[in-house]
Amino acid sequence: MASSDSAGDAPAAVFSVEDVLCRTEIEESGELIQKLVGLLAEHHPGFDSEAALAAVMKRESEAPTFVAQGVAMPHARVDGIDAPLVAVATSEDGVSFESAGYTASLVFLVLTPHHSPAAYLKIAAKIARRLRSQGFLEEAAACSTPEEVFALFSGTRHDHSSVTAGDMMSPPGAVLQDTNSVKDAIDAIVTTGLAEIPGVDNAGDLVGVASARALLGVCVPDYMLWMEDLSLFNNFEPFETLLRKESSTWLADITDDDYASVSIDQPAIAVAEAMARHKTNRCFVVDGARLAGVVTLPSFLNNIFRD
Repeated sequence: MASSDSAGDAPAAVFSVEDVLCRTEIEESGELIQKLVGLLAEHHPGFDSEAALAAVMKRESEAPTFVAQGVAMPHARVDGIDAPLVAVATSEDGVSFESAGYTASLVFLVLTPHHSPAAYLKIAAKIARRLRSQGFLEEAAACSTPEEVFALFSGTRHDHSSVTAGDMMSPPGAVLQDTNSVKDAIDAIVTTGLAEIPGVDNAGDLVGVASARALLGVCVPDYMLWMEDLSLFNNFEPFETLLRKESSTWLADITDDDYASVSIDQPAIAVAEAMARHKTNRCFVVDGARLAGVVTLPSFLNNIFRD
């Protein structure tokens, strides 16, 4: 059975110097993944490298995994290992993940045991914390030897046992400005299919969430909700009224204050609690007041129970 030295708190503890491919000239993601799987098989014999490669490529074809801009983390759960295996590649020119339209200068290949579903998330958390250092990605890509890469990841940053919202979040995606109109919000909701879209000010601070629920609230007065017989309102046309005014009605008029939000350093359980309390499948992550990202319920469940 293959194993990996995963002791210790430093991110470098999840991989070995021998499993680093420094300044690779490989430009295509599939070729690089094959190279990294072979590297792990050479140094940690005991698992089926062909099956591992197939598992990684299958997952990549469904959804390439990027943990930060310029950083890819292809991964899969495989048989034949009793602890996680990680191989690292750096590239000055970038490796193309064409199907996703991304280029990565730092690639982590992560193989985890089938019997340890949370192992990938723990490794991703360790690495993500290290990547938060300003200029770290550029410094890693510029390393000239595997020893330098290993030393860079052996920094003094402490690894906490809990996974935070920042470790799990994705880019916020569609965002509205507080100066947008209701028309802009309706267009965004219709185009994206999202029921909630965050609104930010000029500084990027989260000021509210435009929601389909709040939009309906504008059209349906509160007193109508208490009435069982709405036949008296057959000629009431609230939607036409809003349609005439949507370009001159501001975003604040359909901003919903009942949305899930957590700070970037709060643990995963806080994300779960916020989504459950607000009965939503999107939790917005803030760094101070600035909108930093979003954790969706499918992503949360996948990270906790499947990766």
